[in-house]
Order: sequence, then structure tokens, then C-alpha cells
Amino acid sequence: MKIFGERVKSALKEAGKTQKELARELNVQPSTMCEWLNDHNEPPMQTIVDIAISLGVSTDYLLGLKEFD
Repeated sequence: MKIFGERVKSALKEAGKTQKELARELNVQPSTMCEWLNDHNEPPMQTIVDIAISLGVSTDYLLGLKEFD
């Protein structure tokens, strides 16, 4: 999922949220969020859904299955 981190970063910017704010919402450590955003690790599927809901985008967009959201 090498595209995942870039898509989340873009969606964060569009939503006007920080990585720390999203980490707090998801109840994960900021270091864990950093690993996801840098594509060093992948979040569980339910967390991907939670990220999409929080940022107002689709999971298809985050996973690179859809170009724009």
C-alpha cells in the first residue's frame, strides 16, 4: 500500500487536521501514525475505515483504487 501514506497526508491537509489530531482520534500513538504515513507499516482494515470516515474520504481513495475523492 505504498500510496496509502500519501493519500492520508493529502486528506489530512484537505481536512485541516494534523497527524497528531488524527492519532488522538484513532487512539494510536503518534509514532504509529508516522509509520503508516511513511508506508513503513499498514493499519488494520477497521482503522483504514475509521481514517476514511474521519477525513471524509473513501477507503477506495486511501487504498489507491480511486483517483479522486
